[in-house]
Amino acid sequence: MDEELNPQPLPPGEVRGSQKLLRGLARNGEMPSLSEIKQALGLEALDGLLVPNWLIRGIPPVYLELDATFQVPIEGLNEVMNSFIQLNDSSFNFNVHIRGIPPVVDWATVVVSNTPGE
Repeated sequence: MDEELNPQPLPPGEVRGSQKLLRGLARNGEMPSLSEIKQALGLEALDGLLVPNWLIRGIPPVYLELDATFQVPIEGLNEVMNSFIQLNDSSFNFNVHIRGIPPVVDWATVVVSNTPGE
């Protein structure tokens, strides 16, 4: 039980969370395709997802920084949020902006960053 409360550090060279996700999607300044992003986040079944902004800094990767914007139908907002939460990385910052006037809310814009203060 004590090991569960005090997990051992990761072996050298092993990454998790946002760094693991971003290493798979980092390109030399090029944005990965929408299908690659959806596959990496497990959102293949989500219709209507748009990614107008995807910026990864830190190439060559020492510590990759992500700034991305997702536009998602309101019905899929929980799927987008859960996909990042399942990465189990506390470095993600989210800004969620609901678009529409209640009770008719159509879209949400989710700005995701893994850099502090952004």
